[in-house]
Amino acid sequence: MIGAGISGISVANNLSQAGMEVFLVDKNPYPGGQAVFYGCKATDECVRCGVCLVREAVATLKNQSTTQCHFSSRPVGYRAADDAMELDIQTTANPIDWKACVECGRCQEACPEQAIERVPGWKYFVNERCTACGKCVDACPVGAIDLNRSTRTSTLQVDGLVVAAGYEPFNPEINRKWGFGTNPRVVTGSQMENLFFQEKYLPREARSMAFVQCVGSRSVMEGQKHCSRVCCAYALRMAGRLKEEYPDLNIDFYYMDIQRFGKNFDEFWNRIQGKINLIASNPISIKTDEQGLPVVRYESLPELACREQSYDVVVLSNGITPAADSENLADMFSLDLDTAGFIRPTGNGSSATGNRVFTAGACKRPMRIDDCVEDAAAVSRKVMQNLGEKP
Repeated sequence: MIGAGISGISVANNLSQAGMEVFLVDKNPYPGGQAVFYGCKATDECVRCGVCLVREAVATLKNQSTTQCHFSSRPVGYRAADDAMELDIQTTANPIDWKACVECGRCQEACPEQAIERVPGWKYFVNERCTACGKCVDACPVGAIDLNRSTRTSTLQVDGLVVAAGYEPFNPEINRKWGFGTNPRVVTGSQMENLFFQEKYLPREARSMAFVQCVGSRSVMEGQKHCSRVCCAYALRMAGRLKEEYPDLNIDFYYMDIQRFGKNFDEFWNRIQGKINLIASNPISIKTDEQGLPVVRYESLPELACREQSYDVVVLSNGITPAADSENLADMFSLDLDTAGFIRPTGNGSSATGNRVFTAGACKRPMRIDDCVEDAAAVSRKVMQNLGEKP
Protein backbone atom coordinates (compact mmCIF):
# COMPACT_ATOMS: atom_id res chain seq x y z
CA MET A 1 0.00 0.00 0.00
CA ILE A 2 1.69 3.21 -1.14
CA GLY A 3 0.08 6.11 0.69
CA ALA A 4 -1.43 6.20 4.19
CA GLY A 5 -4.17 8.77 3.67
CA ILE A 6 -7.80 7.84 4.21
CA SER A 7 -7.85 5.73 1.02
CA GLY A 8 -4.66 3.81 1.76
CA ILE A 9 -5.57 3.21 5.41
CA SER A 10 -9.08 2.06 4.48
CA VAL A 11 -7.77 -0.47 1.95
CA ALA A 12 -5.09 -1.63 4.40
CA ASN A 13 -7.66 -2.11 7.17
CA ASN A 14 -10.02 -3.98 4.85
CA LEU A 15 -7.32 -6.35 3.60
CA SER A 16 -5.86 -6.87 7.06
CA GLN A 17 -9.26 -7.79 8.45
CA ALA A 18 -9.63 -10.26 5.59
CA GLY A 19 -6.46 -12.02 6.74
CA MET A 20 -4.02 -10.65 4.19
CA GLU A 21 -0.50 -9.53 5.06
CA VAL A 22 -0.29 -5.80 4.35
CA PHE A 23 2.62 -3.34 4.19
CA LEU A 24 1.70 0.36 4.43
CA VAL A 25 4.28 2.84 3.07
CA ASP A 26 4.00 6.61 3.49
CA LYS A 27 6.38 9.57 3.24
CA ASN A 28 4.94 11.14 6.41
CA PRO A 29 5.94 9.95 9.90
CA TYR A 30 2.28 9.26 10.65
CA PRO A 31 -0.88 7.94 8.98
CA GLY A 32 -3.94 9.96 7.94
CA GLY A 33 -2.57 12.13 5.15
CA GLN A 34 -3.93 15.64 4.62
CA ALA A 35 -7.23 15.07 6.40
CA VAL A 36 -5.89 13.81 9.72
CA PHE A 37 -5.45 17.43 10.86
CA TYR A 38 -8.87 18.60 9.68
CA GLY A 39 -11.47 19.67 12.21
CA CYS A 40 -15.12 18.70 12.59
CA LYS A 41 -17.62 21.13 11.00
CA ALA A 42 -20.69 19.94 12.93
CA THR A 43 -22.93 22.63 14.38
CA ASP A 44 -26.13 21.52 16.10
CA GLU A 45 -26.07 18.41 13.93
CA CYS A 46 -23.64 16.37 11.83
CA VAL A 47 -22.92 17.89 8.40
CA ARG A 48 -21.09 14.78 7.13
CA CYS A 49 -17.73 16.44 6.61
CA GLY A 50 -16.08 13.01 6.91
CA VAL A 51 -13.41 13.94 9.46
CA CYS A 52 -14.69 11.29 11.86
CA LEU A 53 -14.12 8.66 9.15
CA VAL A 54 -10.43 9.53 9.14
CA ARG A 55 -10.25 9.33 12.95
CA GLU A 56 -11.95 5.93 12.90
CA ALA A 57 -9.65 4.57 10.19
CA VAL A 58 -6.53 5.72 12.06
CA ALA A 59 -7.84 4.21 15.32
CA THR A 60 -8.52 0.89 13.56
CA LEU A 61 -5.03 0.88 12.07
CA LYS A 62 -3.54 1.54 15.50
CA ASN A 63 -5.61 -0.83 17.62
CA GLN A 64 -6.96 -3.63 15.45
CA SER A 65 -4.82 -3.97 12.35
CA THR A 66 -1.91 -6.35 11.73
CA THR A 67 -0.65 -4.04 8.98
CA GLN A 68 3.12 -3.48 8.96
CA CYS A 69 3.62 0.30 8.77
CA HIS A 70 6.65 1.90 7.12
CA PHE A 71 6.42 5.65 7.77
CA SER A 72 8.90 8.32 6.66
CA SER A 73 9.41 6.05 3.66
CA ARG A 74 9.16 6.25 -0.11
CA PRO A 75 9.48 3.73 -2.96
CA VAL A 76 12.79 3.94 -4.81
CA GLY A 77 12.81 0.76 -6.86
CA TYR A 78 10.45 -1.82 -8.27
CA ARG A 79 10.78 -5.14 -10.05
CA ALA A 80 8.04 -7.44 -11.30
CA ALA A 81 8.20 -10.99 -12.62
CA ASP A 82 5.52 -13.53 -13.41
CA ASP A 83 5.17 -14.72 -9.83
CA ALA A 84 6.80 -12.04 -7.67
CA MET A 85 6.98 -8.31 -7.09
CA GLU A 86 9.73 -6.53 -5.18
CA LEU A 87 9.43 -2.98 -3.86
CA ASP A 88 12.50 -1.14 -2.57
CA ILE A 89 11.70 1.54 0.00
CA GLN A 90 13.97 4.17 1.50
CA THR A 91 13.26 5.17 5.09
CA THR A 92 14.60 8.20 6.95
CA ALA A 93 13.36 7.47 10.44
CA ASN A 94 11.58 10.18 12.41
CA PRO A 95 13.35 10.85 15.73
CA ILE A 96 10.37 9.39 17.60
CA ASP A 97 9.97 5.64 17.20
CA TRP A 98 6.19 5.39 17.00
CA LYS A 99 6.26 1.70 17.88
CA ALA A 100 8.10 2.36 21.15
CA CYS A 101 6.21 5.56 22.04
CA VAL A 102 3.86 5.15 25.03
CA GLU A 103 2.02 8.44 24.36
CA CYS A 104 2.88 10.01 27.71
CA GLY A 105 3.44 13.44 26.14
CA ARG A 106 6.51 14.32 28.18
CA CYS A 107 8.55 15.00 25.05
CA GLN A 108 6.05 17.59 23.89
CA GLU A 109 6.07 19.27 27.29
CA ALA A 110 9.86 19.41 27.32
CA CYS A 111 10.34 20.78 23.79
CA PRO A 112 11.10 24.55 23.80
CA GLU A 113 10.53 24.90 20.03
CA GLN A 114 7.05 23.34 19.74
CA ALA A 115 8.67 20.84 17.41
CA ILE A 116 6.70 17.84 18.63
CA GLU A 117 3.14 17.28 17.47
CA ARG A 118 0.55 14.64 18.19
CA VAL A 119 -1.48 13.09 15.42
CA PRO A 120 -5.17 12.68 16.35
CA GLY A 121 -5.79 9.07 17.30
CA TRP A 122 -2.14 8.20 16.76
CA LYS A 123 1.14 9.16 18.44
CA TYR A 124 3.78 11.89 18.38
CA PHE A 125 6.29 12.98 15.74
CA VAL A 126 9.04 15.59 15.42
CA ASN A 127 8.45 18.34 12.86
CA GLU A 128 10.82 20.60 10.93
CA ARG A 129 11.15 23.12 13.80
CA CYS A 130 13.43 20.75 15.72
CA THR A 131 16.83 22.22 16.68
CA ALA A 132 18.13 18.92 18.11
CA CYS A 133 18.50 20.40 21.59
CA GLY A 134 17.97 16.93 23.11
CA LYS A 135 15.49 17.89 25.82
CA CYS A 136 12.90 15.48 24.43
CA VAL A 137 15.44 12.65 24.58
CA ASP A 138 16.02 13.32 28.28
CA ALA A 139 12.29 13.54 28.97
CA CYS A 140 11.27 10.29 27.26
CA PRO A 141 10.85 7.55 29.92
CA VAL A 142 11.17 4.66 27.45
CA GLY A 143 14.03 5.80 25.22
CA ALA A 144 11.83 6.11 22.13
CA ILE A 145 13.62 9.20 20.73
CA ASP A 146 16.85 9.25 18.73
CA LEU A 147 17.92 12.53 17.14
CA ASN A 148 20.63 10.82 15.07
CA ARG A 149 18.36 9.82 12.23
CA SER A 150 19.70 7.37 9.70
CA THR A 151 18.52 6.43 6.22
CA ARG A 152 18.13 2.81 5.22
CA THR A 153 16.79 0.88 2.23
CA SER A 154 14.78 -2.31 2.51
CA THR A 155 12.95 -4.60 0.10
CA LEU A 156 9.37 -5.81 0.41
CA GLN A 157 8.25 -9.04 -1.30
CA VAL A 158 4.59 -8.64 -2.30
CA ASP A 159 1.91 -10.17 -4.50
CA GLY A 160 0.17 -6.88 -5.36
CA LEU A 161 0.39 -3.09 -5.03
CA VAL A 162 -2.16 -0.39 -4.32
CA VAL A 163 -1.13 3.16 -5.22
CA ALA A 164 -3.01 5.60 -2.98
CA ALA A 165 -0.68 8.59 -3.17
CA GLY A 166 -3.33 11.23 -2.46
CA TYR A 167 -3.12 14.83 -3.66
CA GLU A 168 -1.58 18.25 -3.05
CA PRO A 169 -3.59 21.38 -2.17
CA PHE A 170 -3.18 24.07 -4.83
CA ASN A 171 -0.71 26.79 -3.81
CA PRO A 172 -2.31 30.17 -4.68
CA GLU A 173 1.01 31.95 -4.20
CA ILE A 174 1.83 31.22 -7.84
CA ASN A 175 -0.87 33.72 -8.92
CA ARG A 176 -0.33 37.16 -7.40
CA LYS A 177 -3.96 38.18 -8.02
CA TRP A 178 -4.97 36.28 -4.86
CA GLY A 179 -2.69 38.24 -2.51
CA PHE A 180 -1.68 35.03 -0.78
CA GLY A 181 1.73 35.16 0.86
CA THR A 182 1.73 38.96 1.01
CA ASN A 183 -1.18 39.49 3.39
CA PRO A 184 -1.50 37.22 6.46
CA ARG A 185 -5.25 37.84 6.49
CA VAL A 186 -5.55 35.91 3.22
CA VAL A 187 -5.49 32.20 4.05
CA THR A 188 -6.25 29.00 2.19
CA GLY A 189 -9.01 26.55 2.91
CA SER A 190 -6.30 24.03 3.85
CA GLN A 191 -4.99 26.41 6.51
CA MET A 192 -8.50 26.98 7.84
CA GLU A 193 -8.95 23.22 8.11
CA ASN A 194 -5.95 23.12 10.44
CA LEU A 195 -7.38 26.00 12.46
CA PHE A 196 -10.61 24.05 12.85
CA PHE A 197 -8.56 21.13 14.13
CA GLN A 198 -6.90 23.40 16.71
CA GLU A 199 -10.23 25.10 17.47
CA LYS A 200 -8.62 28.47 16.73
CA TYR A 201 -11.06 29.74 14.16
CA LEU A 202 -10.74 33.53 14.10
CA PRO A 203 -9.53 36.46 16.15
CA ARG A 204 -12.45 37.60 18.27
CA GLU A 205 -12.36 41.08 16.76
CA ALA A 206 -13.12 39.75 13.27
CA ARG A 207 -16.43 41.00 11.94
CA SER A 208 -16.28 40.10 8.25
CA MET A 209 -15.02 37.22 6.14
CA ALA A 210 -15.06 36.22 2.50
CA PHE A 211 -14.81 32.78 0.94
CA VAL A 212 -13.51 32.74 -2.64
CA GLN A 213 -14.24 29.57 -4.61
CA CYS A 214 -12.42 27.90 -7.50
CA VAL A 215 -8.90 29.00 -6.54
CA GLY A 216 -6.67 26.70 -8.53
CA SER A 217 -9.62 25.02 -10.21
CA ARG A 218 -11.24 25.61 -13.58
CA SER A 219 -8.56 28.12 -14.51
CA VAL A 220 -6.51 27.96 -17.69
CA MET A 221 -4.21 30.71 -16.36
CA GLU A 222 -3.34 28.63 -13.30
CA GLY A 223 -2.94 25.45 -15.32
CA GLN A 224 -5.73 23.68 -13.45
CA LYS A 225 -8.68 23.28 -15.80
CA HIS A 226 -10.40 20.53 -13.82
CA CYS A 227 -13.05 21.07 -11.14
CA SER A 228 -11.73 20.05 -7.72
CA ARG A 229 -15.23 18.97 -6.62
CA VAL A 230 -14.51 19.15 -2.89
CA CYS A 231 -14.13 22.92 -2.47
CA CYS A 232 -17.83 23.82 -2.35
CA ALA A 233 -18.47 21.21 0.32
CA TYR A 234 -15.66 22.13 2.69
CA ALA A 235 -16.13 25.90 2.26
CA LEU A 236 -19.88 25.85 2.86
CA ARG A 237 -19.46 23.61 5.90
CA MET A 238 -16.76 25.93 7.24
CA ALA A 239 -18.99 28.94 6.70
CA GLY A 240 -21.84 27.26 8.55
CA ARG A 241 -19.63 26.32 11.50
CA LEU A 242 -18.13 29.82 11.69
CA LYS A 243 -21.56 31.41 11.66
CA GLU A 244 -22.51 29.12 14.53
CA GLU A 245 -19.41 30.17 16.51
CA TYR A 246 -19.65 33.86 15.57
CA PRO A 247 -23.30 34.83 15.01
CA ASP A 248 -22.40 38.46 14.27
CA LEU A 249 -19.80 37.56 11.65
CA ASN A 250 -20.73 38.71 8.14
CA ILE A 251 -19.77 36.07 5.58
CA ASP A 252 -19.70 36.70 1.82
CA PHE A 253 -19.34 33.65 -0.42
CA TYR A 254 -18.02 34.28 -3.96
CA TYR A 255 -18.73 31.46 -6.39
CA MET A 256 -19.15 30.58 -10.07
CA ASP A 257 -21.55 27.71 -9.40
CA ILE A 258 -22.07 25.16 -6.64
CA GLN A 259 -21.22 21.46 -6.73
CA ARG A 260 -23.96 19.43 -5.06
CA PHE A 261 -22.75 17.06 -2.36
CA GLY A 262 -24.22 14.66 0.16
CA LYS A 263 -27.61 12.97 0.36
CA ASN A 264 -29.20 15.90 2.20
CA PHE A 265 -27.75 18.66 0.05
CA ASP A 266 -31.05 20.47 -0.60
CA GLU A 267 -31.81 20.70 3.11
CA PHE A 268 -28.28 21.89 3.89
CA TRP A 269 -28.35 24.40 1.01
CA ASN A 270 -31.59 25.93 2.22
CA ARG A 271 -30.18 26.36 5.73
CA ILE A 272 -26.86 27.85 4.67
CA GLN A 273 -28.46 30.44 2.36
CA GLY A 274 -30.05 32.06 5.37
CA LYS A 275 -26.69 32.41 7.12
CA ILE A 276 -24.28 33.73 4.46
CA ASN A 277 -24.34 36.13 1.52
CA LEU A 278 -23.96 34.32 -1.80
CA ILE A 279 -22.31 36.41 -4.51
CA ALA A 280 -22.26 34.93 -8.02
CA SER A 281 -18.90 36.28 -9.17
CA ASN A 282 -15.33 35.13 -9.76
CA PRO A 283 -13.20 37.84 -8.09
CA ILE A 284 -10.80 39.79 -10.26
CA SER A 285 -8.12 40.34 -7.61
CA ILE A 286 -7.37 40.73 -3.91
CA LYS A 287 -5.26 43.68 -2.80
CA THR A 288 -4.47 45.28 0.57
CA ASP A 289 -5.84 48.61 1.83
CA GLU A 290 -4.13 51.16 4.09
CA GLN A 291 -5.32 49.36 7.23
CA GLY A 292 -3.79 46.10 6.04
CA LEU A 293 -7.15 44.52 5.27
CA PRO A 294 -7.65 42.39 2.15
CA VAL A 295 -9.90 43.98 -0.45
CA VAL A 296 -11.79 41.78 -2.90
CA ARG A 297 -12.37 43.34 -6.31
CA TYR A 298 -15.17 41.63 -8.21
CA GLU A 299 -17.75 42.13 -10.92
CA SER A 300 -21.25 42.66 -9.58
CA LEU A 301 -23.43 40.94 -12.16
CA PRO A 302 -26.75 42.58 -11.18
CA GLU A 303 -25.17 46.01 -11.66
CA LEU A 304 -22.74 45.05 -14.44
CA ALA A 305 -20.08 47.02 -12.59
CA CYS A 306 -16.88 46.37 -10.64
CA ARG A 307 -17.07 46.63 -6.86
CA GLU A 308 -14.57 46.41 -4.01
CA GLN A 309 -15.14 45.11 -0.49
CA SER A 310 -12.69 44.83 2.41
CA TYR A 311 -12.72 41.99 4.95
CA ASP A 312 -11.02 41.00 8.17
CA VAL A 313 -10.18 37.60 6.68
CA VAL A 314 -10.38 36.09 3.18
CA VAL A 315 -10.39 32.31 2.75
CA LEU A 316 -9.23 31.01 -0.62
CA SER A 317 -10.91 27.69 -1.36
CA ASN A 318 -7.84 26.12 -2.92
CA GLY A 319 -8.45 23.07 -5.00
CA ILE A 320 -6.92 19.64 -5.40
CA THR A 321 -3.91 19.02 -7.63
CA PRO A 322 -2.02 15.76 -8.32
CA ALA A 323 0.40 14.56 -5.67
CA ALA A 324 3.97 15.75 -6.17
CA ASP A 325 5.22 12.22 -6.80
CA SER A 326 2.39 11.10 -9.11
CA GLU A 327 4.55 11.24 -12.22
CA ASN A 328 7.38 9.26 -10.59
CA LEU A 329 4.96 6.62 -9.33
CA ALA A 330 3.29 6.35 -12.72
CA ASP A 331 6.69 5.82 -14.36
CA MET A 332 7.75 3.27 -11.75
CA PHE A 333 4.61 1.13 -12.05
CA SER A 334 3.88 1.65 -15.77
CA LEU A 335 0.68 3.62 -15.11
CA ASP A 336 -0.76 6.46 -17.17
CA LEU A 337 -1.58 10.06 -16.21
CA ASP A 338 -4.62 11.98 -17.43
CA THR A 339 -4.42 15.49 -18.87
CA ALA A 340 -4.58 17.05 -15.39
CA GLY A 341 -1.74 14.87 -14.08
CA PHE A 342 -3.80 12.43 -12.00
CA ILE A 343 -3.08 8.71 -12.24
CA ARG A 344 -5.56 7.02 -14.53
CA PRO A 345 -7.76 4.49 -12.68
CA THR A 346 -6.85 0.87 -13.13
CA GLY A 347 -8.62 -2.12 -11.71
CA ASN A 348 -6.57 -4.69 -13.60
CA GLY A 349 -3.06 -3.37 -13.28
CA SER A 350 -0.71 -2.66 -16.19
CA SER A 351 0.53 -4.90 -18.93
CA ALA A 352 3.86 -5.24 -17.12
CA THR A 353 2.33 -6.52 -13.90
CA GLY A 354 -0.86 -8.32 -14.86
CA ASN A 355 -3.76 -7.91 -12.45
CA ARG A 356 -1.65 -6.80 -9.49
CA VAL A 357 -1.33 -2.99 -9.50
CA PHE A 358 -4.34 -0.95 -8.35
CA THR A 359 -5.08 2.70 -7.73
CA ALA A 360 -7.25 4.15 -4.97
CA GLY A 361 -8.55 7.50 -3.82
CA ALA A 362 -7.68 11.07 -4.73
CA CYS A 363 -4.55 10.17 -6.71
CA LYS A 364 -7.05 9.32 -9.50
CA ARG A 365 -9.26 12.41 -9.30
CA PRO A 366 -10.47 14.92 -6.71
CA MET A 367 -12.51 13.10 -4.06
CA ARG A 368 -14.18 13.98 -0.79
CA ILE A 369 -13.38 11.89 2.28
CA ASP A 370 -16.53 9.79 1.99
CA ASP A 371 -15.81 9.25 -1.72
CA CYS A 372 -12.35 7.95 -0.80
CA VAL A 373 -13.79 5.50 1.72
CA GLU A 374 -16.26 4.16 -0.85
CA ASP A 375 -13.55 3.89 -3.49
CA ALA A 376 -11.29 2.07 -1.02
CA ALA A 377 -14.01 -0.50 -0.38
CA ALA A 378 -14.36 -1.15 -4.12
CA VAL A 379 -10.60 -1.40 -4.60
CA SER A 380 -10.33 -3.78 -1.63
CA ARG A 381 -12.81 -6.13 -3.29
CA LYS A 382 -10.87 -6.04 -6.55
CA VAL A 383 -7.60 -6.77 -4.79
CA MET A 384 -9.03 -9.78 -2.97
CA GLN A 385 -10.64 -11.10 -6.14
CA ASN A 386 -7.54 -10.70 -8.29
CA LEU A 387 -5.12 -12.05 -5.70
CA GLY A 388 -7.18 -15.14 -5.09
CA GLU A 389 -8.89 -14.14 -1.85
CA LYS A 390 -12.65 -14.19 -1.24
CA PRO A 391 -14.22 -10.70 -1.35
